Amino acid sequence: MPSGGVSTLRSGLAWRKPTGESATSIPSEKAALIAWLIEEGTRLGFHTEANYASTEDNAVAEAAWLLNPRQKPVFTFTVEEADPMRLVASALQWVGSSTEPKSWVHICIISIGSADVLSSFPLPKSVMVYDGRSLAVLSRYLEGLAARMVRLLRLYTDDEPGGSISETVKRLSRLTAEWPKGMWSSRLSLKAQTTFDDEWLYLFAAEGMEDDEADVPILKPSRKVVPLEVTGGGASFEGALMRLTEARGGDLLFSTDHRNYPFIFRLSAREGGGDSTLDLWFDVDKSNIPQALRFRELVEDVVSSKAAILMGPSGEVARLTLS
Repeated sequence: MPSGGVSTLRSGLAWRKPTGESATSIPSEKAALIAWLIEEGTRLGFHTEANYASTEDNAVAEAAWLLNPRQKPVFTFTVEEADPMRLVASALQWVGSSTEPKSWVHICIISIGSADVLSSFPLPKSVMVYDGRSLAVLSRYLEGLAARMVRLLRLYTDDEPGGSISETVKRLSRLTAEWPKGMWSSRLSLKAQTTFDDEWLYLFAAEGMEDDEADVPILKPSRKVVPLEVTGGGASFEGALMRLTEARGGDLLFSTDHRNYPFIFRLSAREGGGDSTLDLWFDVDKSNIPQALRFRELVEDVVSSKAAILMGPSGEVARLTLS
């Protein structure tokens, strides 16, 4: 993440404030800050809207940046002058989910006072909070996020690098105007060493197949679904609904491909762990742009960190170290 006065709120993460900045202050009036966000988004090549209403519910964002009208926004913003609690309440309307995100990133901005009190709120990683009064810091941060969006989204297109950030965003806007038409699906298979928590493997045992006295769970294919969080590096994906689809001679296949989502997570492994394959697949024809960005963000962090963790409702199910 770019340095400055912006930080993702995570449980236990220290709050960072901008230091050494003498740039122009963020306007204290809410309307002026919203107008600045609209101008900034337009400068970076986005289609912008003030008082943007979610197409899914009654959530309203003070500003939104989209690649194209009638598509879901990439960035949405909550603006608050001095009340952190009201900012959190507004932001939570935009959390959405990894499977059905309302936008790729939601950014909260408090323009007066300190946001230190927000450090006690474990907001999702898709919600970021800016604490400070420097337009220069905020502008630099937003431009960095736009550049990351370009890098992730370009992987679905035949776009070639070149031009300013504004020119690139506008070019991607044209390329994605009929999303998902013309976009590329992806299938990535990663070799790994897997360590299972045998206790939590019982989660996948079909009803009537649990044996409390056995050393290991009795695992057979079933329709029992277990909600998992897939994490890698700084990214996470909640709501991966996996089930055990194959179990032959100790070979196991856990998969989400029974769900009508663009995301497909598959883990092929031995019952005792060891050599395994993690499949991260994406069916672009079932997707929208925020979903595509969430997926590529996870893939990028899993690959760069060479690790992935599957978390179940009560704890860690599996830990993977990529080869």
